Amino acid sequence: MKDIKSIFKNLSGLVTPRRLKIFGIAILSLYLVVVFFDLLVMPWYTKHDEALAVPNVVAQPFDTAKELLEMQGLNVVKQGEKYDSSLPFGYVVDQNPRGNRLVKKGRRVYLTISVGEREVEVPNLLGMSETNAEETLKSLGLRIGDRDYKYVIDELPKVVLEQSHPPKTFVKLNSALDITVSLGEPVANVIAPSVLGKTLETAKREIQRAGLTVGRIGYRLNNDLLPNTVIDQSPDAGLSIAYGDTMDIVVTAIAKTDR
Repeated sequence: MKDIKSIFKNLSGLVTPRRLKIFGIAILSLYLVVVFFDLLVMPWYTKHDEALAVPNVVAQPFDTAKELLEMQGLNVVKQGEKYDSSLPFGYVVDQNPRGNRLVKKGRRVYLTISVGEREVEVPNLLGMSETNAEETLKSLGLRIGDRDYKYVIDELPKVVLEQSHPPKTFVKLNSALDITVSLGEPVANVIAPSVLGKTLETAKREIQRAGLTVGRIGYRLNNDLLPNTVIDQSPDAGLSIAYGDTMDIVVTAIAKTDR
């Protein structure tokens, strides 16, 4: 029993506050060194030895992109194709992994290639009403451009006589097709339509649809109405005038303000 007490007495002499402090600092230092190597040194060493940044090849021609990626030791996979209005045929639209991402050598990089802007087959509008032709084009992602109107012998009014692009040809999405619309049997005189309060584009269409020609277009300052609103016309609405005669109009304009 005396021997055990003697041993504890000797140990208590060895374990002093100063020695405990030194021991604690040594343990903490060792821990910090392990953490430093684990979190900083080893990942840097691993990435430096094995990882590389993927080149950004979006908007590059496929052959150029393939060459750049293979020079970095990466494998190129052509994943698919898609329509793209901003990039021409054969250019890279998308890549996975993204540019500048760190990957291992030999990693596959998937590329999506542009097939250019989408094209639409032109429908046959001949014989359709003007309204049906417009709806048909709209459903296909197309639109009507310029409209011409003319009287034709033995032809029903308000049907499409001509179109600027032949049926079954292909045009880019959102392209405009010009059409010519029948006004029916020729007449010597027509009634001047009322275009007051209408937009400039609508007024032009109404004038042509009546068998008249758009004449002079004047502008008058007016801050109460939207720009390009018709506020005057000549001849007046309802008058009987010769087919093909001109109609002059005046539209609004907004005064510029100094800032």
